[in-house]
Amino acid sequence: MKKILYLTTGCFDKGGISRYNRYQIRCLRELVGEQNVKVFSLLGPQLGDFEEEFKVSWNGWGASLSSKLVFTFKVLFNIFFWKPDIVWLGHINLTEILIKFKLINKVKSVLNIYGLEIWSGLRPDVEKGFKRVTHVISDCHFTSNYAINEGFRSSDSIDVIWDCVDFDKFNEVIADDEDDFYKKYNLPDPSIYPWILTLGRLSYAASHKGYERLLEVFSKVALKDENAVLVFAGKGDMIEFLKELASNLNISDRVFFSGMVHEDDLAKFYRASRIFSLVSDRGVGRGEGIPLTPLEAMACGSPIIVGNQDGSQEAIFNNENGFCISPFDYDNHENALLSVIKNDVQFKKKSKAAVRIAHKYFSYDTFKLKHEIFLKKIKND
Repeated sequence: MKKILYLTTGCFDKGGISRYNRYQIRCLRELVGEQNVKVFSLLGPQLGDFEEEFKVSWNGWGASLSSKLVFTFKVLFNIFFWKPDIVWLGHINLTEILIKFKLINKVKSVLNIYGLEIWSGLRPDVEKGFKRVTHVISDCHFTSNYAINEGFRSSDSIDVIWDCVDFDKFNEVIADDEDDFYKKYNLPDPSIYPWILTLGRLSYAASHKGYERLLEVFSKVALKDENAVLVFAGKGDMIEFLKELASNLNISDRVFFSGMVHEDDLAKFYRASRIFSLVSDRGVGRGEGIPLTPLEAMACGSPIIVGNQDGSQEAIFNNENGFCISPFDYDNHENALLSVIKNDVQFKKKSKAAVRIAHKYFSYDTFKLKHEIFLKKIKND
């Protein structure tokens, strides 16, 4: 049975990469046995992270020099003495360890890639590691094609495995305590005021997710629908700026901020939304692989709107489950929102399609099966 040393920069927070890593670690443990998978995380659990316990073999205490040194020592010790069959890298920056210690040709390695980290400039050793790791898994075709077209990898060395959704958590089933869950977040009743929902890190570092643009678009929507509201779910250093912008647009009374959402309430937020919007733009330090939040929203029956400049577009199937638009086409964004908010038939049609597509393409079982096929493929390399 294969022994896998899984390295991650962090798998406890609620970000998309951490969630992908957690799903991946779970399926690897199920495929090769928990005793055959060691997980080292540079970052440890922090306040506001994933509420459920997630076991790792060892975790550091942040990005400090001391934490990095101990992390590196643990990695090297286990490579030499535990002798894993595969060193699995959950983030591209971790390739630097294999390059600096001249291990790149001595171990079989698998690297995950996602999105903006690939097209935002790579340190020399990271780029060298990216080009020389044994295998690469990309979370979307867009990022895979970018890596191939830019000459980082050959086409036969990258496998695409889309992110997945846990349908035990994210589904259409209404919870017993769902009727008034919104009250503890000081949000309006979604049965009276249709929610346009966006959810994620509300930070300047994540501004490519289109928060400012969404406010601009909603200011037009609010003139044409007197009940719709815009809900920002999450925390971050951009919230006060967004509140000020809402005030300048004269829509403060229609824009709401929930703060951090407990994991147990995430599906309730998605189910409450009339439509979910995450329209990202792409550039240096900007852009997505295939973001998880729209997939979770789909599984809960919410139509989605995503951007066409990055991997987000792979969440839309012939506009059946939502809309794929240019992030700077405000008119199209407005029309897409209104078409679902004001038309019950359109909403129900897209909602039903969203659930069907989520189950067909983004299930954990499919995610696990693709990893099983991948492991068999690389078995004799």
